[in-house]
Formats: sequence, C-alpha cells, structure tokens
Amino acid sequence: MIDSTNPHDSGSTSAPAPFDHAPQVPMGSGELLERIHRLLRSHLRLFFGIAAVPAAAILLLIAAMFSFMIPAILAQGAGTSAPAGALTGGVPKWFPALVLLAYPIIIAVYALYMPAASFAAMQADRGVVVSFRQAYRVAWSRFGRSLWLMILMVLCIMIPIMVVGALLAGGMVWVTGVKAGPASAFFLVPLLLMLYLGILVYSILMMIRLAVAYPAAVEEELSAWDSIVRSVKLTQNAMGRIFLVLVVVYAVIYAAILVFMLVFFFLAALVAIAAVATHVTRGSAPFLILSGVGVLGYSLVMMAATLLSYSALTTATAVIYHDQRRRLDDLSAIQPLS
Repeated sequence: MIDSTNPHDSGSTSAPAPFDHAPQVPMGSGELLERIHRLLRSHLRLFFGIAAVPAAAILLLIAAMFSFMIPAILAQGAGTSAPAGALTGGVPKWFPALVLLAYPIIIAVYALYMPAASFAAMQADRGVVVSFRQAYRVAWSRFGRSLWLMILMVLCIMIPIMVVGALLAGGMVWVTGVKAGPASAFFLVPLLLMLYLGILVYSILMMIRLAVAYPAAVEEELSAWDSIVRSVKLTQNAMGRIFLVLVVVYAVIYAAILVFMLVFFFLAALVAIAAVATHVTRGSAPFLILSGVGVLGYSLVMMAATLLSYSALTTATAVIYHDQRRRLDDLSAIQPLS
C-alpha cells in the first residue's frame, strides 16, 4: 500500500499533520460549502484528471453504441443514399448486446474511479497533494472490494425501486385493462402516484445514507458491507444538513453547465448565421467541417460538465465524511491515510 504521507513517495508533495489548514471542529453547512469550493478550486486539475477516466469511458461507450449511425449521417450530409447494409431494420442486431455489455463496464469503471477520487479528495482535505497515478494505484489495490461495494449500493437502491416499478406497471395494466372499472381507477391512480413519489423519496434518502460509503471504505479499510453500515451510521441524524449541502453543490453545478451550454449554442448560432451569409451549402466540404467542429465542441462542453460534476460531488462527500467523523469520532482516531 502507498504511504501518501511519505514525501519520497511518487506524487506526494507534502506531509502535514492530519487536517492541516482545515477546521478542527465540526462545520456548519455554509462552512462545508466554502471548504468544498476551496478544495475544488485548489486541486481542480488533479480532480479533473482523475474524473477524466470515467468520463472518457462513457463517451467511448456512447460512440461505440451509436457508431452504426455514422455512415447514414455522412451520406445524408453529402446528399446521397446510405450505404447498403449500414442499418439492419434501423438498428444493428448487435446493438442490444452492446447496451447490455455497457452496464458492467460502466460499473467496473466507476468502481475504479470512486476510491481514486475519494482518496485524492480526502488527502487534499488534509493538505496532502497526491498524483493521478498514486490515486489510481490506491484504487487498483482495492478494486475487488470497491467493485463489490458498487454492486451492493446499486442493489440497495434498485431492488426496492424495481419492486415498486413492477407494482406500478401491474397497476397501469389493471387500470387500462378491461377488468378495471371507474371505481377501481379512481382509487388506483392516486395509489400509483404515491408509489411513484415514494420511489423518488426512497432514492434520495438512500443516496444520502450511502453518500460516504466510499470515503469510509478507503480511509478505514472496511469491507464492502461494513462500508455501507459505516456510511449509514455516519449520516444518521445529519441527513438534512447533508441533503442541503449536496443540493447546493448540485445547483451550482447545474448553473455552471447551463452557462457552458448557453455560450456554446450562442457561438454555434453565430457560426450558423455566418455560414448562411456566405452561402455554405449542405453537403459541401465547409459544411462537413463546420458540422465536425460543432460535434467536437459539443463533446468538449459535455466533457467539461461531466468532469465538474464528478469532481464536485466526490469532493463534497469527502469533506462531509471528515466532518461527520469530527462530530462522531475522537479526532485522535483520524490519522493520515497510508
């Protein structure tokens, strides 16, 4: 295991005492948000680099899944018919299999990313700077436990939702079926609405209860199930404050992404107006070049939005985890990661 506090270790630039430059007492919601902002701003390059791994994996999977559309799009842009065999009934036969294959790949990528991001953020909260390679070396050494933790978290959230979803589907079949009369529909529709709202509330509550499972797994060397139990314990009686912090973080991320998109579409509109003014025709070389630049620009904007989202949320959970430990544990029990 890597000793992240050893100044001679690759990627470690300092070895301060635990929580150097960080409050030694529990923080309020405003202080938590300020701490998250400072860490994110100070270590943005590192956090973005770590988050680039899952972001790139998702973009590659999306590109692979929809690559069958490229010949038809190019043919349409050139004003010709699509190549024979480019599509089979609209969608290739291999498309469903690739979609099913994408899910375990995404889970595995996130199982590698989450401990790396948690490790880097928790070390940054101590004032210790680590490298991209060091963070992923730590994540790789715990990949098995991290993967199992990811699977357990998905099951904890999805199994009740799937059960309620089955009830909703059955209820809708009953309502729309010939056996359901007006009286049955009158009572069943509100019940289905309540079940749907219950899914939303349950999902939010579970995500809050499991928010610090990965920081706990990394810092306390816990098994997958013990990490879930630990996260539930640490978030107990603090769900309101954690929910408020995460909602504010999400709102800021959403606002930033909205600004990115507005700027992109404004520039795209100016380019489109210039193209029309200069009589760029559909299918011409300038048209294809501008279309390619537009797709590339949109991809870069989405990549930046994804990196910001991942970095902010993992930093937030790391800061919340440390704050909850200050509230519930003896500070002397919190030692630098090793």
